[in-house]
Amino acid sequence: MSRASLRVAHAVDLRLYHVTDSVLSGGIDAVPAVVLAAVRGGAGIIQLRDKHASDADLTELVQECRRLLRGGLGPRAAQIPLVVDDRLAVAERIRCHLHVGQGDVPARRAREVLGDELMIGLSTGTPDQVREALSEGSADVLGIGPVRATDTKADAASPLGLEGLDACLTPWVAARRAAGGAGWGLPRTVAIGGIDAPLAVQLAARGVEGVCVVSRIAAAEEPERAASELLAAFDRGAVDRGIVARGTPGP
Repeated sequence: MSRASLRVAHAVDLRLYHVTDSVLSGGIDAVPAVVLAAVRGGAGIIQLRDKHASDADLTELVQECRRLLRGGLGPRAAQIPLVVDDRLAVAERIRCHLHVGQGDVPARRAREVLGDELMIGLSTGTPDQVREALSEGSADVLGIGPVRATDTKADAASPLGLEGLDACLTPWVAARRAAGGAGWGLPRTVAIGGIDAPLAVQLAARGVEGVCVVSRIAAAEEPERAASELLAAFDRGAVDRGIVARGTPGP
């Protein structure tokens, strides 16, 4: 594992990954407080997604989240990566991690611009897309989904279901087995799309390394509690299958 961004990805607690939604949170100004609550509830990584915000607004949102996390968490804030969705220029300007979809700027181009230190996440929804991402090698985190139908992404593909998720995981599992160990040179995987606590249990048991959650946290009356319950559900699914999820506190 030579690329710095892969080392960052493998050090992150991916078990619960919150993707923000400005509307569900009560407006873009309310997002930073939801982010802090999600992290206090156990989210280990945050993606700031707002397709309608200007680059200037998104830049301010990232910076405000950074300020609030530093104020609320102290040194621990440095352990919580912030990822900006589909805004390469913003990520480059403020040195923020980036997530791109299949129709966004190609991950290879993003890697050329951002260099080797910042993480790049890539949405995938078919086994071929996972194989291509593994072969191309620019992504550090693969988001696989949607597992279920979701209202939070207007252009989401048809739901994969659990069997479809298994099919997408197959090439990644084979590559990790071939690489040996924990697959340090490979991207990590998270599932996304319509995930609630019962589904988080099932997903953890299938070997995915984390779950991306939008509405169950953003729209919750108590986002911290919602995040805590989702993380506990994911951990329960991992334990039921004898999987030690990375980031799980030791005894």
